[in-house]
Amino acid sequence: MYLIWHGTASIEIVGGEGRILFDPFVPLKGSNVDVDIAEYDGFTDIFVTHGHVDHISDIPRIVKRTPNVHVYCTRTPWNTLRNKGVPRENMTCIAYGDILHVKGFTITALHGRHAVLPRLTKERLMSWIHSPFRKNIIHLFKENLVCKENDETVFYLVEAEGKTIAVMGSLNLREDVEYPRNMDLLVLPYNGWEDNYPPAIEVIERLKPKKAMLDHYDDTFPPLTTEIDTKRIIETYQGMVERLGLRKKIEI
Repeated sequence: MYLIWHGTASIEIVGGEGRILFDPFVPLKGSNVDVDIAEYDGFTDIFVTHGHVDHISDIPRIVKRTPNVHVYCTRTPWNTLRNKGVPRENMTCIAYGDILHVKGFTITALHGRHAVLPRLTKERLMSWIHSPFRKNIIHLFKENLVCKENDETVFYLVEAEGKTIAVMGSLNLREDVEYPRNMDLLVLPYNGWEDNYPPAIEVIERLKPKKAMLDHYDDTFPPLTTEIDTKRIIETYQGMVERLGLRKKIEI
């Protein structure tokens, strides 16, 4: 079994009897990662961790390009995608605790929690306005009006070939959920907080994974994002935590 990162939170897992995809997204103009919509052609099973723009907004285009694709998500992104024209027959609405068997994978959906986004400051707003990529703001504003999270972030546990991979939708955990521990690989989105280091430490110490790989640290939609410095968390765990590299195969 192996994993491939396609930028942002887009994770492909290959094993079992095929491949599955999480949170496909094409970064906006000015991003430091080069991903094209064609990278997602041919996938037949997509899992959504939550309904924010950088996790679902390209799914309608993917469905048009691959009409037999099936999307698994909770109620809020299900409604959003239906309103964006994704046919009902291409979608399954899932609930926390569901155990799905897809392509030889056993996939358990647990209730996750979204990171606490930093507050908007005057300095940050002015830097956006003066950015050469400020046109992205209009697109993101429109998408954010309809692409809601609504406390529906999913923590997926993926099992196949005797291995376990946890795919987190955001850098946070709930206190009232018993999450699995000691998974072979934790996919950890290093994004969402003013300072991502303390919540990342908390997650790693709680879950105790054998290995953690960081995603979502890239500059996804400038000017609202910049590439996140991951050096501190990587140095803290000295080889147990690494960054995913774009399109590099990670054997599990």
